[in-house]
This record gives sequence, C-alpha cells and structure tokens, in this order.
Amino acid sequence: MNKEKILLVGASGFAGHHVLQELSSKNVEVTTLSRKSLPGLPLNTKNYIFNFTDIDSYNEIPLADHLVVCLGSPLKLWDLVYLKKSDIPKFIALDKDCVINLAKAAKKIGIKKISIVSAVGANSQSFNTYLKTKGRVEEEIIAMNFESTNIFRPAHMCGRIDWEKSKNTYRFDVFIGEYISILTKPFMIGSLNDFKGVDVKILAKSIAKNILIKNTGVQYFTYRNFNN
Repeated sequence: MNKEKILLVGASGFAGHHVLQELSSKNVEVTTLSRKSLPGLPLNTKNYIFNFTDIDSYNEIPLADHLVVCLGSPLKLWDLVYLKKSDIPKFIALDKDCVINLAKAAKKIGIKKISIVSAVGANSQSFNTYLKTKGRVEEEIIAMNFESTNIFRPAHMCGRIDWEKSKNTYRFDVFIGEYISILTKPFMIGSLNDFKGVDVKILAKSIAKNILIKNTGVQYFTYRNFNN
C-alpha cells in the first residue's frame, strides 16, 4: 500500500513545526517547502527549497496527495486588532497571495486534498484586516473545489513562550497573549467556547489526524473539535 504523500508548507513556523513533528510518527512521506534548508528533519521528510516571491516557482511544486499550509506572518498581539497600513501589503503577500498561489498550483498538478490553518472569526466581510484576509483565503480555496478541504480555525495558539526560548527570542506580546489566554479560558463558555486558546501540540495532533481521514467536501475545525 502506497504511503500518503504530504506537502507541508510553513514547517519552520510555530504551528507548522509542530505539525511536522506529529507527521514524523505517521506512515506518510512528507515534503516541506521552505526558503532555506531545515535542520533536523524527521526520517520520513525531505526539504525542497522554494522561492515564495517568484510566481514562476509555483509551477514547480512537487506532486503529493495532500497540501497542508501553515503559513502565517509573525504578527504582534496588537497587530491582530489593528494592522498598520504600511504593514498590510507584506501581510497580504504571505497570508493571502502565497496561500492562494500554492492552492492553485496544487490543484493544477492534481493534488486533491488541502488543509489550511486559518483563524477563529475569519470573515471576508470583517472590518478587521486580519480576519477579513483569512476569510477571503477560505472563500477562494473553497471555490477551487478540492476533493477535500480542511479549515482549522484556532484562536490563540498556546505554547509559544517555550518556542521563543528555544530560538533565543523573547517577545513581550507573547507573554501577554499566553497569560490572557489562561486567565480568560474559564469564562469562554457557550458561543465563546471556540475562542479559547489551544495548546499548539493539541492543534498539531488534530491537523495530523484529520489530514489522514478520508473525508470529502469542506470541513471546519475549531476548539471543540481539536481534542476529538
């Protein structure tokens, strides 16, 4: 039986790194796309250097069964509320244009399944730049009619303090976000349940598990689904 071939984009980032670690224990073949070589890759993984700013590069993505996109700009906590106009083009280029170009290229070469990490509250009609962009990405990918589309919508992804320490970087907004998430979690009930912070390792397990399930159509995953 042939192994499932996974094309993972964003493995050098916070969520993508943890998804890669989860996939390392699965009976799959993983190819990562990154701007530079990634150290310490699992045995079932190979890395492919990719130029995300060159539109012609998208004609060269390797064939796979499933495209998993964990791309995201390293925004500060307050950027999620208000993104300065000068920062918007760079944000759009990575979080929207790159994701859409990857999805189009995947569809063109015959990749049938796609999973993306979006955000809770994503809405193309939102006045918030971050949520509006995520919503537009979701809509455009759904319109491509992949055989299977998984959309993961986490709120705050917890565990970043240890991640930043491992990279010898220290961001004050990360500490604020972690503790706000802990303090508010008991009050996130009912309709607010999906806005609870989720441990990135739990999110990664959910992504790794669900990309191997033979679903068809569009599936949304939020906090209430991540432990299932």
